[in-house]
Formats: sequence, structure tokens, C-alpha cells
Amino acid sequence: MEFRWHPISQADPISFGIHRVPDYPGYSQVVDYVPRTVDTELDERLEDLTETGGMLLLTGDSAAGKSRALFESMLRKLSGWLVCKPDPDANISFLLATARDEKRVIWLDDLDSYLHSDSLTPSLLDELTARKMIVLATLRTEFYEHYTDESGAQSISRATGPRIPSAPGRVIRMAHHIALQRIWTDVERQSASLSEDPRVSEALKSDKAYGLAEYLAAGPQVLKLWRSASRVKGNPRGAALVAAAIDLARTGVDPSLPHGAVERLHEHYLDQAGGPALRPESIDEAWAWASKVILGVTSPLVPGRGGTWKPFDYLVSDIARMSHPTDLPEQVWPEALRVVDDSRRALVSTVARVAGRRDIAKEVLRPLADADDPDGLINLGALSASEHDYESANRYFMRASDIGDATGTHNLGALCYTRGDLERARKWYALAIERGELQSIGALGLVCEKLGNQEEAVALWKRGTEAGDPGSALHYSDWLASKWQSDEAMGALLVAADGENPFAALSYAGALLRKKDHETANVYVSRSYEIATKQGYLGDPVGCLIAGVNAYSFGNVQMGKTWWDRARDNGCQIDWVVLNAPDDAPGLRNLVIDQVTLDKLGDDEAYLLMQILWSGDCLDCGYPLKEGVPALYVDDHYNWSDAKLFHFGLCRYPRWNDSALTTVAKDVGITWESFTTGVPAGHNLDQLLPALIVNPSMEAAHLVSDGQDWRATGVYGPRSTLSAALHMRPIWAGLPPKTSDGLAWSLTGSDEVAVAALHQVWSAPATEELIALVEQYGGALLIVTSAFGPGTPVTMEVVMDVLESWTSMTRWAPLRTNAAL
Repeated sequence: MEFRWHPISQADPISFGIHRVPDYPGYSQVVDYVPRTVDTELDERLEDLTETGGMLLLTGDSAAGKSRALFESMLRKLSGWLVCKPDPDANISFLLATARDEKRVIWLDDLDSYLHSDSLTPSLLDELTARKMIVLATLRTEFYEHYTDESGAQSISRATGPRIPSAPGRVIRMAHHIALQRIWTDVERQSASLSEDPRVSEALKSDKAYGLAEYLAAGPQVLKLWRSASRVKGNPRGAALVAAAIDLARTGVDPSLPHGAVERLHEHYLDQAGGPALRPESIDEAWAWASKVILGVTSPLVPGRGGTWKPFDYLVSDIARMSHPTDLPEQVWPEALRVVDDSRRALVSTVARVAGRRDIAKEVLRPLADADDPDGLINLGALSASEHDYESANRYFMRASDIGDATGTHNLGALCYTRGDLERARKWYALAIERGELQSIGALGLVCEKLGNQEEAVALWKRGTEAGDPGSALHYSDWLASKWQSDEAMGALLVAADGENPFAALSYAGALLRKKDHETANVYVSRSYEIATKQGYLGDPVGCLIAGVNAYSFGNVQMGKTWWDRARDNGCQIDWVVLNAPDDAPGLRNLVIDQVTLDKLGDDEAYLLMQILWSGDCLDCGYPLKEGVPALYVDDHYNWSDAKLFHFGLCRYPRWNDSALTTVAKDVGITWESFTTGVPAGHNLDQLLPALIVNPSMEAAHLVSDGQDWRATGVYGPRSTLSAALHMRPIWAGLPPKTSDGLAWSLTGSDEVAVAALHQVWSAPATEELIALVEQYGGALLIVTSAFGPGTPVTMEVVMDVLESWTSMTRWAPLRTNAAL
């Protein structure tokens, strides 16, 4: 097989996959390059690769400008090198025989066409890198997400479940990855404004919802033409042909589609659009319209080799961006099974899983498994395991392991671990490590821990962390934290967070919040949700679980419930409960509580606790809880307990902690609210007593045991130890006597009143009239309550709520003379 090498300095952009632009007299088919913000990063990465070799992958939507940006960087940095553009059907392993010297570049535009066993494999990429050759590749975003999502249906955050990493996924993970955004920045548009090309000037006038590159490639124009064709006197049959080709390509099959497949499938789309009522054109007219070149650039359907047709890739990207594989109609899957070739079966299986079509996902893999293809065996085994068909899963994994596949060996260990056979799990994991399976290190450590060998487990986790295994790093971080080695634990947690572990990413975000690195924390929160939802759509129960945690932490209760329902449907047992308060109840709207705590309190007391607590600031990181659903964490002190609120997932998970070790919270976010007012002196409504009304802790409450049951109360509420220590009484029992016991004192200032009690000082603004009342009566009432929350406006209705609340406690605080504020 012949591979041609060409000097990069003489490379023609059109032949490298650069989109043509609309015809214009006196101008070429390609506009002069407009600099992109990604250029600096591309150039720096290419400079590094000239020393080491390796692969650089640029991902983004169709017509975002991927190929052009990568091509221009290649011209700038590798102009003295040779480049080869192999055919997708070629066995590119033969490239090694034709590359007799260094400074060679392999150009793989649309990488998905090269990810099969006769093309770019992990071992081939290793060999190319060893020779310091550079592979430059582009890949559309939706394919990048499908190929790199390797969550097994039984995988868990602690790395003991079956894995399904495909060879294409491993290739992509070996690459240096850069993402290109489709929407152009203001800086990029400013650069474009300097161009004298009228086509660029026209593109700048277009809707900013489109990037300049896609407008120049006629993407929005073709999209508009297609969307407007399904009408009477339009081209509804032609539009249906395009729709059929788009959805068929979205399943992951080769986008070069047989004429007959598109034609068979299009009838469904025509019927959906209106059928005969649209007066559809003849099939020949439909094909003529769908293949007509627009603006001298492209057509909705592009002819390929051997009579095949490809949907214009911009249309596929647009639909993929706006919808989800679950939206693919039933009719598309049988046709996908009919036309798929072996090189795309693993990808089609992944898309089918995302779409919820496990039947298709398994059926498309069977020819690969029958041929003892490792990807087919492992994917099919993981699907069987997700359905608890462990016998079939074991058979597939064993076949993969017998041909030397390390992932198959790891998964045999995972099955043994799942079924409680720790000794056999140890042997399989150890063999997988010998075969190079990094994730088995953390899993073997967990097995050792369960077998009672903590020292060996820690040594394995440390080894795995140093090797970059996220599962090992998560365990090692937990162990270091338990030994109060916070800096080392933070470093290990970062290794886990940078892996495909949404649990670790969320935990690391919480650690960053505690270090006041709010900006980076937001990055990892987003990363956690992105990974979790991607895994959740593939049926991973833990992905669903953490996606729900994220949704609840954002305050999206309905989305959280949806994800947790999916987690349960996929076999995940969730020991947390989300309580929702009645609309007219004070306090918290929602609360995440663990089942143990709920069992101890009972429903009525749990809802009573929600009336005492308010969403102020997290008591660990100090940042506001806002609209997020907080987590309740309880520290049990035998006959009483602290119940506190934290960011769910970020800072704490719900728990009743009855261990001797109390997890320290900084209480940095303790929030209290107060105001001053006059309250009636008994039944005499005309006589007012000065009062300082305080909610002493929005985010904390006490639970008090009466020997059998636990009762909720405010920090200074009825039955609380602090209330008793301050000699407070329920306000419903009547006003307290004006006595002095030295435990509390009133103080006045020019415009405020304060009360000092038990090493705590509360204060609030006060009018001159109220300050005069304090001085007249020689003190003020201290009323401590949970009846109002953050930012509550002071109205007579609020005051009456306080006076009538069962949580309100009071005492007299005499004025300390000569001690004004």
C-alpha cells in the first residue's frame, strides 16, 4: 500500500478538509486565516511534540474551524516537516515502513473514521510516538464524548466495578486534547473585522448565535434551507431524505450511507412531517434537491464513494447539539444494524446505551464478540453484568482475558468482588496489574483492606496515586485525611478529581471552597456534573446518583429526583431522603437527610427540625447555601446532638455521626439575625417593653434525647442545654421577672441595643425611642427564636409570629450601667 508524503510548506488547505466558502469573483475558495484564541495553545503544544512525538487532538462542533486552526498551526510550527493524509480505509500501520526519518506528521481529519483495528490503535500510536512522529487529528464533540465515556454499568466511585474502555477510547485518552468553541469571541471577531474579504465582512453581519467559520462554510444557510423544505410546494421528501441520513449518522455508523438505507428510512420522516398532505415531490426530484450545491460550497447530502451519501456534517452537529440520542426514533436502529461495519460497532453500542436501547447495544456487539474482538467481548460482558447476568459476563470477560486483554482480567476480579469472593478477586486484580491495568491497583487495595491488611492497602493506593490512577487516589486521599495529613490528602484528591470520577471532582470542589478558591471550585463542580450526567445517560448508577447530588445542590429538586429515580432503576440503593416542606411552612424548603437520622427522629420531628433551620451559610466552607438543597449532618453527643447544614456533596453528605470522632466543622458560616422592637407588657397593650429579638443560628439546631426519642429544638430553644444554662423560659409561659443573675446584660449605643450572654454578643439597630425605653426600664427582654429567617422584613405580623412561636425563649437582660456600646 502506497502512502504519499508531502512537504507541509506546500500543503493545500482544501485537500486537508478545510471547508470551502461561498463563491465570490476574484477571491479563492478559502478565505485568509483569521486568528483564533486557541492558536497560542496549539502552537505551544506542537512545539512540545516536536521533541517527544505524540498525538494532538482538536475537538469541537462541525464547521467550528477545527481543521483550519490545526492546519494553520501545522504550517507555522512544522513547515519543514513531511505530512501524510492516509485514506480512512487504509491500514495505517504500514506507515511505519514508509517513514524512514524523523519530522513526519500524520493528518487524520475526522478521527472517528480511523478508529478501527486496521487503523490507529493504542499500540500503533505508541510506536509512532516512539519514533517522534506527530499525529494531528480532529474530532466532532459528540463523538469525543461517546468514545471517552468508559463507565461500566456496574462501575462505582471506588473503582471495583467492570470497566469497558474501548481501543478508540484509549487512543483518544493518549492524545493531547484541546477543545475549540464554535462561537467566536469578541477578540476573534475584532480580528476578522480587519479582513478585506467581502465574505468575511458579510459573515460578521450574521447572527452571533453562529460562529464565523460555520457561516463561511454555509452551515446556517444549508440548515435554514433544510428546515424550511418540509412544506407544501417545498421539498418535503428531500428534507425527509436529509433527516433520515442525519439520524442514521447520529447512531455512530459510518456517515457514508448506502443510497437504499437513506431511502428506506426517509418514509418515516416524511410521514412525521405530514405525509401526502404536503404533496411530496418524486424520489428523483427529492434526491436532486438534497444533492444540489448551495452557494458553491456544499449540499445537504454530499456524494461519497461507491454510491454512498453523507449528510452535511454541520447538520449532524446541529441536531446532536440540540437533542439527545434518546430522541432517535425506533425506526432508525434496525437500519443502523443493517449498515454498520465492524469498525463502528463499539461506538454504535455506546450510542444505543445512551439512548436507552440495551437490546440494540448488545445485538450490535455480538459479531465482534463472536470474532473474539476484545472491545466486543468487554462491552458485551459489561452490559450483561449491568443486567446481573453474571454467568454471561464471566464468560465474555474470561474470553477477553484468555487472549491477554488486561481489562477483561480486571473485570473478572470485579465480578468476584461483586459476589463477595475476595480471594479470587485478589488473584485476578493482581494478574491485571501485571498486564498493565492501572485501575486494578486501587481495586486490589480495597480488597486487601476488606481482608484486614490495611498496611498493604495503603501501600497499593499510594503506588496507584503516584501512577495516576484516580481510584487509588480517592482511597489514598481518604486515608491521608483520616490521619490529618490535609495537604497530602488534597494532592491525592486532585489526582482522583482529574480522572473520570464525578464523586472525586465534587469533593475536590468542596476542598477548594474551604481554601477560598471559589473560581476553581466552580470548574470542578461543572466537571463533576458533566461527567456524572454523561455516565448516568449510559446507565451507570453512580453517575445517576452524583448527577442527582449535583442537581439538588443547584436547587433543581425535580432534576435531582429524576436522576435518583434512574439510579434506583439501575440498581443503586440510595440511603438519603429529600424532605420537601409544605408551601406555607417556615424554615427550610428542602433538606437531604440520611435514612438513619430519619429513623431516629421520625417524620414529624424531621419536619419540625426543618422549621427551625434556615438556609444561611454552609458551616464548613462558609459560602451561602442559596437555593441549593442542604445536607443535614448530625454529631451525636450521647444525650444531645448538634444538627447542622452543609453544602450537599461539596462539603458534607448526610450522616448521623455517633462515633467517638467528631468531624470538625469550622462554623465559619454561623449566621444570626436580630432586630429590636417593643412588645406588650402582659395584657397591657399600651405598655411596651424593649426587646432584642434574635435568631442565634440559622443553620444549626439541637436534638435532645429523652431516653427513647429524639426531639428537635433550636440552639437556644426549649429543652436545649444552652437555653437552660442561660435560665431562659418559654415566652408562652409569660414574661420573665426583672432579675439579675449575672448571665446576661443589656448595653446601649447611639443607635443600637446589644445583649451579652454566655460569651456571645447580639446587637441590632434601635430607634431613639427604643433606647430610651431600655434606659427607662433598666434593661431589655432577650427573645431567642427560630421563627424568622434571613432577610425577613420586620413587620407586626413577624413580631406576633415570634411571640406565638413554640421555639421562642426569653429572659430579662438588665442594663449594665456605664457600659454603653
